[in-house]
Amino acid sequence: MRPFALIFMVVICGLHAVGQTDTSRVPQLLEEGRSYLKANKLDQAEDNFQSVLKLYQAAGYGRLHPVYDLLAQVSEMRADLRKELDYRLAEVSSMEASRDTANCDYHYGRLSLAYSELEMYDQCVFWADKAIKYLRKQYKFCDFYGYLSIQIDALLRTKKHDEAVRVLREITREAPPANIAQRIDLNAMYGNCYVAAGDNVKAEECYLQMMKDYKVTDFQPKYYASGEQMMLDHVYYYSLMGDFYIDTKQYAKARKYVQNILAYPPGVVKPISLTRVYRMQFVIDSSSGNYVDAIRYFEKNKQLNDSLFSIASKKQVAEMEVKYRTEQKEQSIKLLQAGSKAQAAELKDVQLQKNLTIAGIAALLVITGLAWKGYRNKQRSNQALQAKQAEINKQNASLQQLLKEKEWLLKEVHHRVKNNLQIVISLLNTQTDFLDSPSALNAIQDSRERMQAIALIHQKLYQQDESTLIDMHSYIHELVSHLVSSFSNMGRIYFDLEIENIELDVSQAVPLGLVLNEAITNAVKYAFPKGGHGTVRVRLYGKKNRDIVLKIMDDGVGFPDGFNPDSRSSLGFQLMRLFAEQLEGDLHFADRDGVEITLRFKQHFS
Repeated sequence: MRPFALIFMVVICGLHAVGQTDTSRVPQLLEEGRSYLKANKLDQAEDNFQSVLKLYQAAGYGRLHPVYDLLAQVSEMRADLRKELDYRLAEVSSMEASRDTANCDYHYGRLSLAYSELEMYDQCVFWADKAIKYLRKQYKFCDFYGYLSIQIDALLRTKKHDEAVRVLREITREAPPANIAQRIDLNAMYGNCYVAAGDNVKAEECYLQMMKDYKVTDFQPKYYASGEQMMLDHVYYYSLMGDFYIDTKQYAKARKYVQNILAYPPGVVKPISLTRVYRMQFVIDSSSGNYVDAIRYFEKNKQLNDSLFSIASKKQVAEMEVKYRTEQKEQSIKLLQAGSKAQAAELKDVQLQKNLTIAGIAALLVITGLAWKGYRNKQRSNQALQAKQAEINKQNASLQQLLKEKEWLLKEVHHRVKNNLQIVISLLNTQTDFLDSPSALNAIQDSRERMQAIALIHQKLYQQDESTLIDMHSYIHELVSHLVSSFSNMGRIYFDLEIENIELDVSQAVPLGLVLNEAITNAVKYAFPKGGHGTVRVRLYGKKNRDIVLKIMDDGVGFPDGFNPDSRSSLGFQLMRLFAEQLEGDLHFADRDGVEITLRFKQHFS
């Protein structure tokens, strides 16, 4: 239902576009384009959507992401996966630039799916996670399980089975399935996890329960926003069953699911899905010795793959060729214009010489001599300048290459530091298996969390292209989320975060993160004894003169009577004071219906 809401937004908001361009044709173009898209007339649909895009761009209208979404759908139906990815990236970029984030989970989810089709699973997990985090923050769980399915599938395909199971259990504890559609997705995800773990018996139990529930919703309009979504779900669940029975060599059971999909008339099943179904039928026929039909389906699979992807490649090459020729023509025109100006200048010089000749041969000789000398000097100067410019260009190219290598090496350093910290964390986790002392276990856990706080910094620097600044809003949310997952029974403590959009240099982000790590760890351990419930509030905001303030407050039992934190000799308090000194800031402790820790420092710029 969301795509149609977005399209409707394009029509309404487009009427208010800035500028003199007439956008009155936009509603008609969009309506015709959607009709063409539904009828599989992809060229006409693309022409209409491109016309809308140009009209909006000419009018200075910034919210272009719904139009990019429609263009991406056209590319998806053509199986032009690279072009679809370009449109999806432009869609997310427009959405974020215009701050129209009301439906950002939809745009993030579609980009995640595009990366999944291209088997770029790390990026797929990243964008699916952004969609999930937005929905968790807004307490919107309607499309929650759909994006979770994308993330789990990508983790399994990158051999991260344990992480997939952990994420699935953690999130479903927070948001249990609320309806039959979510129960279907949950059984599908657990079935996929069991397949990855090699437990086919439990996997089949989950898949069969999935199909039992799905038969209730199969092609029932009340459960779907569109007929297209009904067909997509039908193909997905039946393909999942077919794949499972083929992998477990139960070809007779697989046949009925695959034949069900093949029974639909041409144009109903998406080509990119149909190629996989042809491949499955080829395997089934081969297993039963039906080699004639097997070869026929193999050829269908190959022909469809070749036609889809070769057409996409040829079109990309053609577009590049057109762009190249256009640039060549523009360059030729510039050269002709420069030649014309040079000829005009030469004619002017000739006319001047003619007039000077009439004035007198003597003056002509003097002027000619001076002109010749000036010409020679100018020519030599031009040659020297050209040589110098060539050298400068060569040096610039060398510097650009060195800069790229430096950026790559810096990212590699951050990546390796993060990996080494993860190795140390894993070693600490292993060491806990051999320790019985509670104090030693607590010390190792505290050390592990400190290293994780630093590792998150280097992970963010590795993911960024150029900036060495850390987005503290994102970093603190991730750090707190990690700390929550590290302690047992954390459901009794609620975390209230108010973090402004502040970017800090890595030299300040690391000690600030460690102060926050120590403060939250102490609050979890000591603020709510005997399993008590409470709230930990974290505030980060900026003030005048580049002052930054971090506050960590809890409503727990506070400090014991006669307790002086400034004289405290524990490692945690010593570390917080040490990190505050590293920030050149002031650290204060107060007991106000709980503990309140305030850190104030000035923002530095590298």
